[in-house]
Formats: sequence, structure tokens, C-alpha cells
Amino acid sequence: MSTARPPEGEGTPMRAAMASHLFYDTLRLNRGAGGVLNVAEMLLRSMRSSPGVDVAPVSARHPRLFALARRIGLSRFLLEVLLYNAHLVSAQVSGRRLVSLFPNYFLPFALFGRHRDAIVIVHDLQYKTYPEHFSRAKRLWLDWNLRRVARSQAHVVFISRSSQQDFERHFGRCHRPSVIFNPVDAAVPPAPADGTVRGERYLIAPYHYYPHKNFGATLRLFARMKCYGLVDWLDITGNGAAEVARMAAAVAPALRDSVRHRGMLPRDELIRLYLGASAFISLSTFEGFNLSAAEAAMLGVPLLLSDIPVHRELFGGYAFFVGDDACDLDCLSRYLSTHQQLRPAWSHAPDCQPAAVASRYLMLERDAAAASGAPL
Repeated sequence: MSTARPPEGEGTPMRAAMASHLFYDTLRLNRGAGGVLNVAEMLLRSMRSSPGVDVAPVSARHPRLFALARRIGLSRFLLEVLLYNAHLVSAQVSGRRLVSLFPNYFLPFALFGRHRDAIVIVHDLQYKTYPEHFSRAKRLWLDWNLRRVARSQAHVVFISRSSQQDFERHFGRCHRPSVIFNPVDAAVPPAPADGTVRGERYLIAPYHYYPHKNFGATLRLFARMKCYGLVDWLDITGNGAAEVARMAAAVAPALRDSVRHRGMLPRDELIRLYLGASAFISLSTFEGFNLSAAEAAMLGVPLLLSDIPVHRELFGGYAFFVGDDACDLDCLSRYLSTHQQLRPAWSHAPDCQPAAVASRYLMLERDAAAASGAPL
């Protein structure tokens, strides 16, 4: 994936009117935020583009404080506590309705109230599935925070029903839960100036290297598909080139030379890589959503996916599910051929349009206010 772009408005003068929604984009202080940061910034841009609302990123409302926090390495959690309580008091004094949106699981401590004015997004509980990849301190921190989320009065947004079910298994049901899929921006870029068309047969795996991405299974299925005559290349993007090269070194030279790691690509080039692929492949053992697969589905690319609950939830009826290493290549071949002929649309594409996702978030507090009789 291409590197994230700073959200619009950072460093701009404070708006004259208090924002109806304050978006805590403090994730930008965390250099390792990765895909969660990309989703947060896309959501912020979409919400700010919605007509008739005022949504401000906290980095734009407090540019000097945000710059100071970055310079001295201040924890985003501490910054959120300070700013949330300051705005909470200000809203109480002025009588304004101010909704605070936290895009990554953390609810700041509040001087009073139980976060009825807050929206918090819970992406997934990967640390419960793979605790060995998280320190004990990080696991305890996440447990403690997510218990607070479950007991709060905040709107708790899950990015899939599967993610919500994982959460409820460990922490119980929230007071105000919602499922809102991630925004997916897959606009088709202009054709290259030279009109080049690659015309190659390749699988695309456009995501960073993590253990749960299960690249070993991806390499094995690619090897079988190549021998079967379905594809010739496996193109991988993102980080982790050294890890992928290490795994590829263990296979036959002919196969090793057919694996191409392209690193971090500009957004337009990545989209063109999607569009030219014979299929997208993701055999991950855990996902909260799978944004890369959703991008490919938005573009009409065939999907080869592991058979896990969230993939069934999001891509049932569209993808081909790979249950194990012995998947039937005749069935897979027929799937690719049928997809090429029919060009089916992904059923959740409308739900993931950025404008539709932004509208869902903006309606959360409006619906709650209408139900309680509070002024909008």
C-alpha cells in the first residue's frame, strides 16, 4: 500500500464554529499504525466532505499542541485524555453538542459521564488469536481498555460482524454496538501515458508481511496454479521483502524466480496492478475486515480467500474459498473462467463506498439524539 497522506486541514486556522464532530487523528503520532491509520484518514476525509456537517481533526484544532506532542514523543493516549476532557468541559459550559470520534479502540478517561458523546472503533482482536505476537503488557493494556469500552455508553463500532462476535465472546455485549464496514476507496486511475498494457497472468498479494497473512500457504497454492497452467507470476507489494525472499528461497528455482516483491507502490500503480491481475489472493488465518480484498472486489477482481468467518461474511457469493492445500484446481479454474465471463458485482460495494460509510457514522449520534428527544 502507498504511504498515507496527512489528513486535510492540519495546521489550518481554527474554525469559527465548534465542530459537531471532533475526530481524534492522534494515530498519526504512532509511526507503526499502518492500515488502521489509512482507514482512519480515509474516514476523516469522507466525513469532512459530507454536506451539512462540521467535522474537525484534532490536529487542525490544536496544531501547536499536536506538533509539540510529536516533537517530544508524547503518548497519543495521554494527549487524547487531556483534549477529550478539555472539550468535554467546554461543551458542557456552552451547551453545544460535540461528538468525539476515536478511530482505534481507546476511550480516554473522563472527568464525568460515561462517554455518551463518543464513538470508538474496534477493528479486531488479533491479540486474542495470536497472543504470542504481543507482549504481556500490551495484552493486559488491551484487555483493560476493551473492558472499559464494553461497559461505556459510547457508540462502539465494529468493522465486521465477525469482529463484533469476537469482542462479545471475551467482553460481553456493548450498550450501543454497531457494525459499519470500512470505507474502501478504489477509484480507477487514468491509463498510463504510454498506453502500456502488461498482459501477464499473475496473482496479486498486496499487503504487508505479518505471520497471520500466511504467505507460506500463498506460495504453495501459487506453485500448484503455476504447474496447472493458470498463472505465471505472484506479485507481492508492501513491506516484508526479506521475509518473503527467505520463504521463496526454500522452493524450486523456477518458482522462486516467478515471485516478484514490488515493495511500496504509488496508489495509482497499485490500482493498475489490481486491475491487471488474474486474481487476488489472501490466505490469511485471521482478519478483522481485509481491506485489500475489499479493494480488489470493488474493482471486480476475482478473489482467492482463506475460508475464515470474516471472509464468508464479506465476500460470500463473490470469492473462491480455499479450505486447505488440497483445494480442487478444476473448481478454481472454473471459478476464474466464470468470473471472467459474468463480471459479478460485489454485493457489499455500496456499503463500503466512503460517502456511505461517512453517512453511517454521522447518523449514529443523530439517531441517538432523536431517540432521546435532544436537540440535533
